[in-house]
Amino acid sequence: MINLLGGLVAGLGALGTPLAVILLVVGTVVGTLVGVVPGLGGIVLLVVLLPFLYNMSPLLGLTLLLAAHSAIYYAGSTTAILINTPGAPESAATAIDGYAMTLQGKTLRALGISAAATTFGGWFGTLVVIAAIPFMLFLVDLFHPPEYFFLTILAVILIGMLQSGSITKGLLSGLFGFMVAFVGVAPSTGSLRFTFGSLALYDGLPTAVVAIGLFAVSQMFILYGADFRAQAQTEFRINWAQWQEVWEGVGDVVRRLPLLLRSAAIGVICGIIPGIGSTAANFLSYGQAMRVSKHPERFGTGIPEGIIAPEGSSISKEAGALIPTVALGVPNGPAMAVLLSAFAILGLEPGPTMLTHHLPLVFSMAWVLAISSLLASVIGLVLAPVLARISMVPARALVPFVLMLTLVGAYATTTTRAQMLALLFFGVVGWAMKRYGYSLPAVIVGAVLGSSAENNVILTVKLFGWRFLERPLTDLLILVILALLVSRVRRRPAGEPLAQRPQEQVAHPAADRPVSISKGEILLDALWVAVSLAYFAIASSFPHPAEVAPMLVSGAAALVGMAQLAGAFVPRWRVATHGTGRDALAVWGFAQRVPGAVEPTRQAGRTREEGRAILLAVSLVAGIYVLGFLVAIPAFMAAYFLFLYRRSWVAIVGSAVAAGAVVYGVFISLLGLQLPTSVLGGLLHA
Repeated sequence: MINLLGGLVAGLGALGTPLAVILLVVGTVVGTLVGVVPGLGGIVLLVVLLPFLYNMSPLLGLTLLLAAHSAIYYAGSTTAILINTPGAPESAATAIDGYAMTLQGKTLRALGISAAATTFGGWFGTLVVIAAIPFMLFLVDLFHPPEYFFLTILAVILIGMLQSGSITKGLLSGLFGFMVAFVGVAPSTGSLRFTFGSLALYDGLPTAVVAIGLFAVSQMFILYGADFRAQAQTEFRINWAQWQEVWEGVGDVVRRLPLLLRSAAIGVICGIIPGIGSTAANFLSYGQAMRVSKHPERFGTGIPEGIIAPEGSSISKEAGALIPTVALGVPNGPAMAVLLSAFAILGLEPGPTMLTHHLPLVFSMAWVLAISSLLASVIGLVLAPVLARISMVPARALVPFVLMLTLVGAYATTTTRAQMLALLFFGVVGWAMKRYGYSLPAVIVGAVLGSSAENNVILTVKLFGWRFLERPLTDLLILVILALLVSRVRRRPAGEPLAQRPQEQVAHPAADRPVSISKGEILLDALWVAVSLAYFAIASSFPHPAEVAPMLVSGAAALVGMAQLAGAFVPRWRVATHGTGRDALAVWGFAQRVPGAVEPTRQAGRTREEGRAILLAVSLVAGIYVLGFLVAIPAFMAAYFLFLYRRSWVAIVGSAVAAGAVVYGVFISLLGLQLPTSVLGGLLHA
């Protein structure tokens, strides 16, 4: 108990240093500004921040990351209330009654309700994490190499169910992540694997590059193709002299404390249980509030309960998600999967080591979520009119800036230009996987936990042999894995919620019928099989035991890939292998319609535009190779806004100057990054 109290105090005290306070504020502000942009997504921000962690201590890096993550949710709720445009999918439930209150002239009251409920949920979740530390310490003592190996498999399967369109696609996503993790030096023998003579691959593929490419770069391709934007809304005005309305909203929350406690508890439970998904917590909270209400028919008309319920679970679910992520390395969703990537970058390993050697840091993480939730609420209230206007920035105006940050960040991870090519590769892979219903979070979990899984399977073979089946906890985990797989096969794969109101389910005639298979998807299915077999053949040449894990994983991927390829030609199998029409919508991110959003363009036109976005990224990388960062990036910005986006000369010059200023001011001056010389400059110098 003394150690726990000491860790609690030390964790809070560590955040009192000037640099920690600055990063807490910076992360909160950045998360608030990004969280209001529909379609951009908090995951994009988190992966873009990963390269900045390389030169930071674990405390400072996690402070920046978690502060930004926490702030995203209240920012998304602000625009959901003001202009009926949720910045994050989780805020869609808040828009139901929040925007209705705005139409009634109760804007500040609704914002006050949201701020108070979000902050309370964050603090409630923090207290739960603190109280759960002793249980976490007890839990990790029960696990040994066999249990940790099957926990890794369980994590991949659970996360694969979050966004994949079918069981085979979820499994292939996780197996692909493992295959990525095995690139580089084998820890068991020191032999090189899958490097193909490239020095840049000797240390493996950086987690940050994989995550940024899969999430951020692929999302830019999709946003460019959809040309997503918020519609112009009716002009609204906020009279800040009427601050008492905010306090009325706070009073609404205090008077409904039982509802708030139930919602926060639902959020924590949803966060602890892997595989539920973050959006589900908000809709579950909204649904339970409606069920226990004496007047359920009033929900959707603009009542405080309709805001308190989803907002009370927003941050509490993220605090709850820290428990399995820190204790067992099992993330709840995409955000926690990215957090695992941050652990790898910062040299942290979830589990016993983190809970014993870095206990104050665990407490600091919980405190950051709580403090940032309060700070984000204050910032969101003050900047509400500005945030509403930021949310209406067209996606295509953001695409070049995000591509710029991702490419410079990819180079900053290893100071190797080859990583920019890896970034493009994973961007295209992520785009294809999103398009056909694969789970990107499962890829990241596999890539992060692949090394741990390999070590544990080797230790299991050496220490236990087949006797690992005599361990009750191991057998329980195996049974859970099998039960999940069987249940996934027998029922229709579940997509994200389609309607924002529980009583307004959207009808999709093809939702429960197998999707039609395109030639592109058949080609991708065949590619899975071919790549897996080639991977297996190469792995078989490695010395023992470096070949064990790669051969097991690639062999499993080949079998699953064959089953999926067969499903393309056998309609009865297609729901299990390729999903349904509903899942296809969920993968694209349009299953849950954002109010006030312009519908995406037709499929053929969207595909053509996404191909153009890929070519733009390739041209930017080529320009960096030839001209260097400081010349190619401003020139690319100017050309983009001149020829493609067709803006005024002020916007053209301003974007080029801003891009150059960010590269020079932030990466060169502030971070001390030495950018490489251009190929053209080297030729002229020679």
